[in-house]
Amino acid sequence: MSRNHAVVIGGSMVGLCAARVLSRHFDHVTVLDRDVLPTDILERAGVPQGRHVHALLVRGRRELNRLFPDFDRLMLERGAHEIDFGNDFATLRTWGWEPRTPTGLSTLFASRGLIESTVRELLLKHTNVTFSERTAVTGLGVSQRAPRRIDRVHVVPRKAGDPDVLEADLVVDAGGRTSKAPEWLSALGFRIPRETVVDAHAGYSSRWYRAPAPEGRPREWWWKGIWLDSKLPRDPIGGVLFPVERDRWIVTLAGFAKHYPPRGEANFDTAIGRLRSPVLVDAVRRAEPISPVYANRQMANRWRHYEKLADPLDGFVALGDSVCAFNPVYGQGMTTGVLSATVLDECLGTRPAGRPGLSRTFFAAQARIQAGAWGLATGADFSVPGTEGKRPLGFLLSGLYLGALFKRSIEDDHLRRCVGEVLQMIEPPSSLFAPALAGRVARGTLRRWMHGTPHRQPIPDLPPVPAEPSPVR
Repeated sequence: MSRNHAVVIGGSMVGLCAARVLSRHFDHVTVLDRDVLPTDILERAGVPQGRHVHALLVRGRRELNRLFPDFDRLMLERGAHEIDFGNDFATLRTWGWEPRTPTGLSTLFASRGLIESTVRELLLKHTNVTFSERTAVTGLGVSQRAPRRIDRVHVVPRKAGDPDVLEADLVVDAGGRTSKAPEWLSALGFRIPRETVVDAHAGYSSRWYRAPAPEGRPREWWWKGIWLDSKLPRDPIGGVLFPVERDRWIVTLAGFAKHYPPRGEANFDTAIGRLRSPVLVDAVRRAEPISPVYANRQMANRWRHYEKLADPLDGFVALGDSVCAFNPVYGQGMTTGVLSATVLDECLGTRPAGRPGLSRTFFAAQARIQAGAWGLATGADFSVPGTEGKRPLGFLLSGLYLGALFKRSIEDDHLRRCVGEVLQMIEPPSSLFAPALAGRVARGTLRRWMHGTPHRQPIPDLPPVPAEPSPVR
């Protein structure tokens, strides 16, 4: 059954995906955005994370291709890099260089601007979707008839004569971390969701570079990207190099426990030279910087628990970072946002917007999707000294088990693939606790205890030049 009108607040990735879903169920969809939307592949003020590194996880890539069937083709034509992280990255973990192992899991590496502009272009092919740019939302409206429901959006119009109230059969908040929806709901007399915050006091600093031409690269540069973990307390800053379209690199430094990477260009270069390996500083010395240094310090995990509200909120749902925002260092944000939109699609298919209970059903279903990513992100952050937040029951035991699993995965290709599938959000984190997998971890750990841990050689400064990798197993 089709409804008349849905309004989406926010035109970033999750808002675009929500609009595509809504276009299947509503006669008309309006997307409201404060920005002037770029006509080219550009970063924009309303997406502060956009100037930093992005990678579209395998699960997110699959779901985007279901929503927008031409997505992969256009992205690759426009220069996105299709990369097997296990095979194509020089990766320095806390224990040493990760062996080069094909996984068969291809991640898309591209700028946020390319990803978002491609999705927006495909969305606009659906003629029942329109954008309202430079439109600020000031509040929501509620029906006076029982049962009460959100039925309109108050806006500051772009120009004189434009409407300042939009009636809606469904309002979707996709405003991200800075969503004002709790304030708007409170002003209407609704209870607002309580929040859970886990803060590892992390920060990003990023700079863009023109990559050197292939003929100007040393022969030992077998890699397509670089990932250097930090290792507290001696090496508090980590760094990555991601390739993006148009022969560019994004280099991002990340620190935890208030070890924030520098904002200035000179200090940024100095910090790159102090990383655990000189591979990154050697790379940028051959590249041309093409941007200033961009910084981000708003990286706490924050969950607004709409799913636990007692009051019904019919006529209103919130998606993605508006509800559950993760430390972006783990790269889960875009994928969980796309999954939120697919959950909304499923809920609308069984419970149209006009029927009571849609919001409650949706928030409960979305929470089940977000819980796995939340556990991964906060679990990693809780391993950092000084992280603020309430640790869940069983955290110490699960942490010990996962630590043993990760150690075993260094030498066990099957375990490494299982971990990769969870990190790529193909499988849920609970799959790592399956009896067969736990038994494999236990047997491997026991063998190490019985035979002793071999003496570790010093970690080489540069990634070893590997032999040709073996086929995916």
